[in-house]
Amino acid sequence: MNPQDPLAQLRDIHLPEAVGWWPPAPGWWLLTLLVLLASYYLVRFLVRNYRNNCYRREAFACLETMAQQPEESLTDQCHALLMLLRRTAKTAYPGFGLESERVPDMLDRMNHACRKPVFDESLQQTLGDQLYRADANLPPSCLIQLAEGTRRWIKQHRRGASC
Repeated sequence: MNPQDPLAQLRDIHLPEAVGWWPPAPGWWLLTLLVLLASYYLVRFLVRNYRNNCYRREAFACLETMAQQPEESLTDQCHALLMLLRRTAKTAYPGFGLESERVPDMLDRMNHACRKPVFDESLQQTLGDQLYRADANLPPSCLIQLAEGTRRWIKQHRRGASC
């Protein structure tokens, strides 16, 4: 070996050891923590929403049961729908005293709990005039409108709004 020869002094290149994947960088720990927190709050929100809407599912089941029992008179069916509406409203808005109101006033207050009114004025007037008479002459369209309005109200009303 010649001490003057620079090529003789070269050594092989030694690569450094590969960087291990564990432990991850602090950014990955932070991202994992954020994903876990977001998942926790999402599950918590979904469970609370599911529990809070239990009364809606029960009301829809009651509506389906009523639809399968058409042998009652028209007036009895209207009374049953209004009773379901009052019960659902009492659950959604406890303490607002909807149980003792007249039908047109109750339906008007229920319209205010939705973005769009679901019970029109003619239905309110017809129910207010004819429902509690001994010789009630309710048209069949009144029951259909009340049933559709009840279904829409149960689906669309806002729980936080004051009825």
